[in-house]
Formats: sequence, structure tokens, C-alpha cells
Amino acid sequence: MPARFEGKVAIVTGAAHGLGASHALAFAREGADVVVSDICQDLPEARYAMGAEAEMNGVVKEIQDLGGRAIGIRCDVSKAKDVENMVQRVVDEFGKIDILINNAGIAFVAIPIWEVSEEAWDLTVDIMLKGTFLCCKYVLPHMIKQRYGKIVNTGSIGARGQQHNAPYSATKAGIQVFTLAMAKDVGEYNININCVSPGSVYTSMMRGALKDVAPDVPEDVAYAVGCQRFHILGKEILPQDISNAVLFLCSEEARNVTGHVLFVDGGFLGI
Repeated sequence: MPARFEGKVAIVTGAAHGLGASHALAFAREGADVVVSDICQDLPEARYAMGAEAEMNGVVKEIQDLGGRAIGIRCDVSKAKDVENMVQRVVDEFGKIDILINNAGIAFVAIPIWEVSEEAWDLTVDIMLKGTFLCCKYVLPHMIKQRYGKIVNTGSIGARGQQHNAPYSATKAGIQVFTLAMAKDVGEYNININCVSPGSVYTSMMRGALKDVAPDVPEDVAYAVGCQRFHILGKEILPQDISNAVLFLCSEEARNVTGHVLFVDGGFLGI
């Protein structure tokens, strides 16, 4: 029986580590050719390490060791030329693009809105909302031409509004509405566009956030307590949990699912 994504080409942004790496490897295990994309540089405004080129290359090698085809591309998704060049290279290398996972993101120190700098606001919006727009803008013409495509954007439980996290919350809410609007634009071309909104997944981004909200508590302890307190199921959320949802939305099992926001949050109770 063929793998679910055999013969498909998938781009995953922000894929050097964390959720992006999990998504990239999940697609590879299901037979897809994978483009592992990342900015590959730290940003001074972030409180945690961004993906590094060595990590990106490590994900590529891991996919190749599985017997799959993969390439790594450095790309700042907030820059139109970077995105345009990435998309063109993928088309030149693989001949098509079937799947786009807009995963690249950033989070900053938890502070009230009146203390947020203009630079932090702009970077949050540019990387996540503008980055999602640019990747869709340059990928969609190829999907429209072939009359097939699957796009999954990355939302968050933060879209419901989180204290001391207004820029992130506003951006993620924008991504969710953007998903619905785009789905209406491209449905006639047999393109599904959906959004996966994770809960609190224990990644480097989450560890950075925990340092802000509970600086005197070990990160793993703070995370475990948070899961017990704020998740109906009381369980930790693993990267693979999010990847499973992404794979489903890109599969033919979800051929009639579009414009949907799928929360994978353990039954988040809110804070």
C-alpha cells in the first residue's frame, strides 16, 4: 500500500527544529519529498534560539537517511524576494508544489501592550501574518495551475486572547481569519486551506515563554503544572500530536475540509 504522500512535494517553513522539524519528518515518513526551510539566524528580540543552519541540515539528513528526498533552504518569510526565490528553487528542483505548511513563527517576552516596542510588534506581524501571506502568494499560482494543493497555516490558542501577549494573539487571530478568506478564494481550483491551532507544546518557543511567566520554577515543572491546570485532558501536547493533525488536513481523508481551524490543545480551559 503506498504511503499517503508518495509523489507529493511539501514545503515546511520554520522547520529547523520544533514543530516544523516534526512536520517535515512526518511528511517524509509518509513518502513526501520535503523542503526544509528556516531563517537560520537568531533574532535579538526573541528570548530563545531560532533555527540554525546546522539544525536545518540535520533535518534534511534525517529525511535522506529515511530514504526520502529533501533539500534545505534558508528563507526569511517576511521578505518577498526570499520567498519568491525559495518557491522558484522548489519548482526548479522538484517540478511542482503540492503542500505548503506555514509554520514559521516567533514569540516575545510576556509584557503588557503599552510596553511592547514597535519593533517587536512589526516583527511578530511580519514573520507570522505577512510571512503566511507571502508564502501563499507565491505558492498558490503553481497550485492553481495544477488544480491541486493543500495549505495548512499555524494558529494558536493565543488567538482567543492571552494576557500580556497581545501582538502574538492578534497575529494568530489574523491568521485564522486569513485562512477562511483564502479558502473561499481558491476552492474552485481544488485547493484546501486550513489552520491548525496548537495548545502548549513543549518546544524551545514554549520554554522561552515559561522563563518569562515562571522564572523561578524549572521549565519542565512549570509546563507539567500548566498542563494539569489548563488542559481538560491534563496531558502534555507533543509535537507529533500537531503533526498528526497537519497530515490529516493535507490528506485525501480531509478532501472536503477547508476553511477550518482545528485546535489541538488538550481541551484548553483558558487563562
